[in-house]
Amino acid sequence: MNPHLRPLTPPKLAGSRVVVVGGARSGVALTRFLLSRQASVVLTDTRPATALGPEVAALGREGATLQLGGHDEASFLQADFIAVSPGVPLGIPPLARAKRQGVRVVAEVEVASWFLKGILIGITGTNGKSTTTALTAHILAHAGLKATACGNIGTPLTDLIARDAPDHYYVVELSSFQLEGIETFRPWIAALLNLSPDHQDRYSDPLAYYQAKCRVFVNQGAADHAILNRDDAEVWGLASTLRARMHAFSRTLDLPEGACLKDRSIVVRRQGRELRGVPLETVPLFGAHNVENVMAALLIADLCGVPLPKAAQGVGAFKGLPHRLEKVRDLHGVAYFNDSKATNVGATAKSLLSFPGKVVLILGGKDKGGSFAELLPLIRERVAHLVLMGQARETIAAQLGPVLPTTLVATMAEAIEAARAAAPPGGVVLLAPACASFDQYSGFEARGEDFRRRVLALKE
Repeated sequence: MNPHLRPLTPPKLAGSRVVVVGGARSGVALTRFLLSRQASVVLTDTRPATALGPEVAALGREGATLQLGGHDEASFLQADFIAVSPGVPLGIPPLARAKRQGVRVVAEVEVASWFLKGILIGITGTNGKSTTTALTAHILAHAGLKATACGNIGTPLTDLIARDAPDHYYVVELSSFQLEGIETFRPWIAALLNLSPDHQDRYSDPLAYYQAKCRVFVNQGAADHAILNRDDAEVWGLASTLRARMHAFSRTLDLPEGACLKDRSIVVRRQGRELRGVPLETVPLFGAHNVENVMAALLIADLCGVPLPKAAQGVGAFKGLPHRLEKVRDLHGVAYFNDSKATNVGATAKSLLSFPGKVVLILGGKDKGGSFAELLPLIRERVAHLVLMGQARETIAAQLGPVLPTTLVATMAEAIEAARAAAPPGGVVLLAPACASFDQYSGFEARGEDFRRRVLALKE
């Protein structure tokens, strides 16, 4: 028997009335699964049918009731339970009223966990979730285990139920939005990489956001494992509250147990033994923060029984994810880096820590309510010129003040031209916006692709 099975009896879905809120990928996957179990499903989205993909229309033909262009509160109140996609705030009025009336409201990952028999590994944090999730799944698969990166990284957990197996490792990237909606979701291994203010346009204060993140540990017990960043005061403050067995990683401390640095190598120490190190020069990911991501992945792999030399091979073969401190090109002695995924102040700070100086930093986009002033010490130390773009450029300029030469622009094309003109010899042009992309783009990927395309088009 799989020792990591969760002792839950899945509810009977046949004949249940379920409302799925959100018609994006997770909502579509969940609706399709619920229909396969003979549930009566309402799929609702505030966007009209023309703004949603053909899969939504197909679900209507397969038996789902589509309520698009707005929500029908009566459907919410009549549901046996409501399942919410990650992008939908739990505080919207029809959900809030349904909860007050006693209707169960859960996340898509919660529903999926009721039916999966495989082994859940949950990874969250403000920054580095996607890279660590993808890297962990890659290491496990490289070692011959069945492993899939899923959740917030792109593949809905519900999509994996059809090919579920007790020996399958589900490495689940979890956002704060998903964790708000869990009840019994219980990862055998849960990792919290870091915490810094984010999504302050959705949360009342940083504490509310941190509390949502920390829910990754809420259902764990003594047979489970918690991985924590020893260097992050907010994360490490949780250590005394957890029921799971705790494992730490640190870039700055020499830990007797866990993962740390020794002689330019990452070492894992377990039960008084030091396992063979992973030399930093063999890690293909750029940036100091990626050392932390590798440490977390190695600790998870060790708990899953992967020998460290085999895990090190997996790290060396990992290609990384696009738009995450991705080097685009060198031009006239200047390096251009795309970190479009740096959508909050904390992520931009981690990007800047990867460069000693001579940085032309492109900031801006849609303001998420963060404090850009927190970047001032790093900007003074490492940045030669600021280029501020998009909707938030005036806000950023007001918070940072005239600390160094600054250019305000509207578009990416203007930002790249300004950055190229300002870049010192041997310098770096870094897109690390500290903002969402939705003022001009469909997502951080589209923003990063635009940056990459325009930089590659620059003439010698």
